[in-house]
Amino acid sequence: MGKKTDINDEYQQRLTKLEKLKKQGIDPYPAISTRSVTIADFLKDFSKLLKAKKKLVLAGRILSLRLQGGSCFLHFDDGSAKTQAFLRKDNLGAEEYSKFKEYIDQADFVEFSGTAFETKTKEPTILVEKFKLLSKALLPIPDEYYGLKDPDLRFRKRYLDLLVNPDIKKVFNLRTKVIKLTREFFDKQGYTEVDTPTLQHVASGATAKPFVTHHNTLDMDLYLRVAPELYLKRLIVGGYDKVYEIARCFRNEGIDHQHNPEFTQIEAYEAYKDYNDYMKLVEQYIEWLVKKATGSTKVKNIDFKAPFKRIDFKEVLDKELKIDIDKASDKDLIKIAKGAGLPVDKSWAKGKLLDELYKKFVRVKIIQPTFVINHPIELSPLSKKIADRPNYVERFQLLAQTAELCNAFSELNDPADQEQRFKEQKKLSKAGDEEAQGADDEFVEALKHGMPPTAGLGIGIDRLVMIIGNIDNIKEVIMFPTMRPKK
Repeated sequence: MGKKTDINDEYQQRLTKLEKLKKQGIDPYPAISTRSVTIADFLKDFSKLLKAKKKLVLAGRILSLRLQGGSCFLHFDDGSAKTQAFLRKDNLGAEEYSKFKEYIDQADFVEFSGTAFETKTKEPTILVEKFKLLSKALLPIPDEYYGLKDPDLRFRKRYLDLLVNPDIKKVFNLRTKVIKLTREFFDKQGYTEVDTPTLQHVASGATAKPFVTHHNTLDMDLYLRVAPELYLKRLIVGGYDKVYEIARCFRNEGIDHQHNPEFTQIEAYEAYKDYNDYMKLVEQYIEWLVKKATGSTKVKNIDFKAPFKRIDFKEVLDKELKIDIDKASDKDLIKIAKGAGLPVDKSWAKGKLLDELYKKFVRVKIIQPTFVINHPIELSPLSKKIADRPNYVERFQLLAQTAELCNAFSELNDPADQEQRFKEQKKLSKAGDEEAQGADDEFVEALKHGMPPTAGLGIGIDRLVMIIGNIDNIKEVIMFPTMRPKK
């Protein structure tokens, strides 16, 4: 095993080098680089460059150094690729080579001027004639062999994670691809991409506890949005027929392998459609996205080939609990929930009880893509009632691998009904339910001006990337997940 580096000692040594460079009039952080080609292009055109003996300038971060008396091999990376440089005292001159040995360390950014050179092992290399320090690193990067394995440290110091675990970039490249493909899909469907407020005066649009902040000039509390829903539906009222937003949302909730307080979702709304239309749209989108991103509709043991299975919320929960949930009292549901080990709180009303029982008994068993449809009205204050089942609404969730990927419904466009639903949410809030939705009177006023029949959906981008990338922790797909600071 290698000797463990004392970071504090290393830092002091590099600070000393930094001061010596400054005293010699050498700027350790110059503003300009004269790089003439990326490493990726250098490698692509290597045969031509080798024959032409053309002078070129590469630059990048030094990953490893192997000093051998009067020569040095090193590997460096500029973000496009990694290659090797070879420095010789005979080429640089004794004085310059001595400076290189004395002042240059692993992790420094350095510019190398020279020509293409092939080693005995046929490795593409730049034979260095001149070098220039571009940025002096005061701390090393983790050892190339031992790497960075501790998950907590990886998430806290993602920049180091990316440096020493290059496969991590594949995950974030997949994330970028998913977002680009999502835009492509909805743009081709004729949707208009829009932006709506992140700071909102009412926390509504989803059942979740919000983050609260205060605006000094207006002397009022504001909330980081839990969802952009009510603003997007205002746009439908205003005459847009198809809108979507890729939105950063915030929910003051627990952190686990599927939840991060800050996350990304796409919400889309279309006039003159209902939840049946949107189930078809979601099938089309998900199947197309997975195939475009991976080359297949299958990810491990999950097949996203449409159509997806559909199950009714009441029917499946009745079967699992062996009761009729419409006839069950709150006391009956509380007894079942406690018997199942759920942490029942006195603020839990019937909707919350049903939701928790559904998660406990139904959701955990769903692996293949499945639509759970027709949810209880208590769970869906913004959804349209089913005409012949007034205690249920036209809503669906898409699940796969036990995770909720999509939530969608036929939007409630009856202002009187919406106003009454908000009153019910106020009662829940007063009873202690921190996730109850805020009552947005301005949205109700907008509905009074008339909103056509509309379908809407929300799809979690982070969870999509998890499913497509076969990743089981949301922290792996968020560049900088929320973490408690270390003292």
